[in-house]
Amino acid sequence: MRKVIWLLILLAALWGGWWAVATTQMQSAVSSLLDARRTAGWEVALDGTAKAGFPLTLENRLDGLALADPSKRVTLQSSELTLSAPAWWPGDLSIKTPLLRLEAPAGALPVKVTATDLDARLSLHPGLALELKELAAQTAGLRLDGPDGMLLEVGQARAEMRQTSDRPRTYDLYFLPKAITPGPFLQRLFAQDDTPAAAPQVVARAQMTFDRPLDRRAGLRGNEPRVEEINLTETRITWGEITLMAEGALAIDAQGQPDGALSLRVTNWARLVDIAQRAGLLPPSMRLQVETMLSALENRGDTPGGLNLELVFAEGQMTLADIPLGPAPLLAPLLLR
Repeated sequence: MRKVIWLLILLAALWGGWWAVATTQMQSAVSSLLDARRTAGWEVALDGTAKAGFPLTLENRLDGLALADPSKRVTLQSSELTLSAPAWWPGDLSIKTPLLRLEAPAGALPVKVTATDLDARLSLHPGLALELKELAAQTAGLRLDGPDGMLLEVGQARAEMRQTSDRPRTYDLYFLPKAITPGPFLQRLFAQDDTPAAAPQVVARAQMTFDRPLDRRAGLRGNEPRVEEINLTETRITWGEITLMAEGALAIDAQGQPDGALSLRVTNWARLVDIAQRAGLLPPSMRLQVETMLSALENRGDTPGGLNLELVFAEGQMTLADIPLGPAPLLAPLLLR
């Protein structure tokens, strides 16, 4: 009996030592990441850190975290951010925060994103490479603000990036927001006869193939993975009488040149013309010209009031329904930094 007790004491001491070392390593890894951002020119502020979770969880809490990239006008703030993982496998990492604020430019305009009760999970394959298995995030609330106030609010949202079982270089992606509430500006644009449009619905599912599986080397400068193929399996936005859909596949070469085709479907394009003019995107002087062109494209399809178009990328050029659009934009390699 005495030997059993001493064995239990020894195992408890070893486990406690492992927990202390592992939580310290987690804390050190966070410090290294923040130092790397400082070296890259970011402004980094952190009020303090604390360890918790003994005996079954490795946990580090970061208080008063604030990151800012002055060159790109990007800021990220969280009053309390918790990193945790099972003590037996730190590769299943969870990141939680009650409130996260992100500010970044969208073109020339600043945009603020606020997420409440954010829960992100990172799952890695065991092994020296630490290959990414799954990355998922969900939030109880997501709000998008522009310079003039709220643009969009989402009651719940979930996004996921999951490695396919038979193709380790390919990842399934999806974004499924729920309970979308447009702000006053968007409501005015989409209202018809002073009647607000129904709540919009969004579904986005895609596959992305890289030149190699994503692993611990992905964040090293000069060793960033490159996207080789993007496959839109289901992308749909529905708001009232308007639906926008896109599907298709694009191959991306080493220079970022896309090659392939996307099928685009639009219902009630006339309402989109109204919205574009209200938003100031379409000058009244060009409306007749645009409507004439879209009517001709509608007549080539089989959907009254709708458009069935094919956007083709080939040899550095773009064509829409056989109409030349000029040089195709270069899609830069995906940089994970």
